[in-house]
This record gives sequence, C-alpha cells and structure tokens, in this order.
Amino acid sequence: MAGGESSDCHIVPTGDNNIFRLWVRLSPPKDDTSRYLSASTVIAGCRCHAFYWPTRTGIVALALCVWNCAAAKVSAHMVLLDKTGTPAPSIGIGKSSNIANGGFVLSARRDHVKANCVVDNYFVALCSVDIGCRSVSGLIPPCAPPDSSIKNNELPDLGHDLAIMSGKQELTDVCFDVRGESFSAHRLVLAARSPVFRAELYGPMAESKMTSIPIKDMEASTFITMLHYMYHGSLPDAGKTDASFTVAEYQHLLIAADRYGIERLKKYCEDKLSVNGITVDSVVSMLELAEDHVCSKLKARCLDFLADADNFKIVGTSGNTQSHF
Repeated sequence: MAGGESSDCHIVPTGDNNIFRLWVRLSPPKDDTSRYLSASTVIAGCRCHAFYWPTRTGIVALALCVWNCAAAKVSAHMVLLDKTGTPAPSIGIGKSSNIANGGFVLSARRDHVKANCVVDNYFVALCSVDIGCRSVSGLIPPCAPPDSSIKNNELPDLGHDLAIMSGKQELTDVCFDVRGESFSAHRLVLAARSPVFRAELYGPMAESKMTSIPIKDMEASTFITMLHYMYHGSLPDAGKTDASFTVAEYQHLLIAADRYGIERLKKYCEDKLSVNGITVDSVVSMLELAEDHVCSKLKARCLDFLADADNFKIVGTSGNTQSHF
C-alpha cells in the first residue's frame, strides 16, 4: 500500500498540544483501490496517524489512530470544518474505533464535503486526542467514577458546585444563544466534557474569541439538558422517574450528544430508546436515527422488532415506512 505525508495530506498544529488540524486535498478517486494518504504527529509521547482514502467513489473516508501508547485511556475524535472554519458535526458520520490503542473513523458523502467544506480544493478535519496519565503505582484513568467519594471526609461533588456557580452566573465566561434563550457556562467544564466544545472554545475557531455563541438546529430544552449532564453526569431528576423524559426528548438528546462527542450521554439515550422507544409507529424513525448516528444496539433492537412477522406486516401496511422524525 502506498502512503505518506505530503502536501495532499498534512497536519497543522493549533495552540492546544492535543488538538491539530488535518488538511486534505479533495483528490479525484484513483484506480488503485489500495492507495491512501497519511500524516502523523506525536502527542504525549504517543504516535498519532491520520489516514485519508481518496479511492472510494462518492465517499470521503478518514481515520485517526493512536499507536505505541501505554496510557490507561485513549480517546480520539474528528470533526469536519465547514468553509468558515466552524466544526460541522452534521456533515459525516463518526464513531470511536478499536484501532490500535484508540481511534476514530469518519465518513461523509463526497458531494456534501465538496459543497460545504472545500476551499481551494482542500477540506479540514479538526482532530483531538485525549491520553490518560500515569501514577507511581501504575496506570490510572484520567478521572474517577462519578459515584466515588472519600468516605471519612467526604467532599462535595465538584460538578455540583460548578453547576450552582453556573446557575448563579458566578465566574461563567461563555454564553450560548439557543432559539432566543441565553445559557451561561464555564469554558473549562465544557472543554473537559466534550472534544467538540474543546476545539471550539480553545482552538483556532472563531468561537474561541466569542462571548456569545449561537447554537443552531437544537431546541433550548435539549441544550439545557445536555448542559446539566455535562456538569452533573446525570440528567435532571434522573433516578426519580423514567417518565420524566419522552421518547422524542431522548432522540433529540442523543443527536446533541453525538454532535458534541459526549459518548456516555449518547449511550445512555441509546439504552433508554432501545428499551422503551421501539413501537410499530416509531421503529422506522428509530432505525433511521440508529443508522445516522451509528447506534449499533438501537439498530439491532429495531431489526429484532421487525423480524417479528406480525410487527413487520403492521409496519409495512400502516404507512409508516417513511420516517417522520
């Protein structure tokens, strides 16, 4: 296989050592289906390789791999940038991958990338790699489980204290405008929870210099719920009643979590929808949701539901073969 860093595929560093931009020339597909382009960099002593396959007709395929890394946890993420240099998670489908120590794969329709992301025949993917740390006794994860505490001298939950500060507008340093409503937050908290927010708020994007950032294509109720989860590690009133959230709210929250790379929240929503969200009226839209946002468990549950002859017959004759979500 031929590959290697060149002007067609190269890495440009940012002000953050864990974030870099991958510049790729949108070359026409080649006859050699084994051909790929690659570029590499080193983050915290770990070798990071980015790959691009220009050979797949109709598809832009990228991968980010981390090699030779003994860290406890490696988390990689990629998002395409639009022509203004703003992250555009709606263009393409990305998912975590068990490539080497950690990795991420991203694919998008070539015509979508060309129309929305290409400037002077180049498109850019913003890449981030979070690598766990070591302790004297060995490897440790970057953070403790949400319910861990010091029993004899228990400290208040830091996320809870920060959330209280946010509610009182104390020390907040960024504001989001969602459907005409304003929500204040702490950049550092959002960056710690979301690789996309981290890239927007501390990278080379225009948002890093903005005090008020507009959020498009999202309801205010979805955003505030996502914000609550980022501070608390749980949903509002979680544990009191599962009926406090509707199926539609879980659907919208899953989309938001996927958009900002909040994998635990995405999985939580997928689990809820897999158990309570699949009916003859919703299975088609659920299957579409699972396909669009790479939810393998939800997809499997939808297909199991349709494998039942009675369910399949009802869905096929009820006019629900088109998604209404």
